[in-house]
Amino acid sequence: MRMGIFGFVSGGYEMAKYYHLSLSVRGALTNWSNRNFKGVFTHDDGRPMAASEAKAALLDELSKGREVIPCGKCDNFDYSGEGCLGHDA
Repeated sequence: MRMGIFGFVSGGYEMAKYYHLSLSVRGALTNWSNRNFKGVFTHDDGRPMAASEAKAALLDELSKGREVIPCGKCDNFDYSGEGCLGHDA
């Protein structure tokens, strides 16, 4: 998990930042059992996805070159692996 902190730079403090959580697509596909997927992913209409549907959706994300996905809305996100790049507090 990435957390916002104050950093000491050139005799002063940087602006505090906060970061959104992200999920490693490969990590979930490799390490999660079917019950770990329960209640995590939903269809656009709000219905919960079955484990097989969630795995298929994650495979689609990998096929798009996305290594990580945001856990919520984030407008400063790097899907290639960095995740949330931070937001000023």
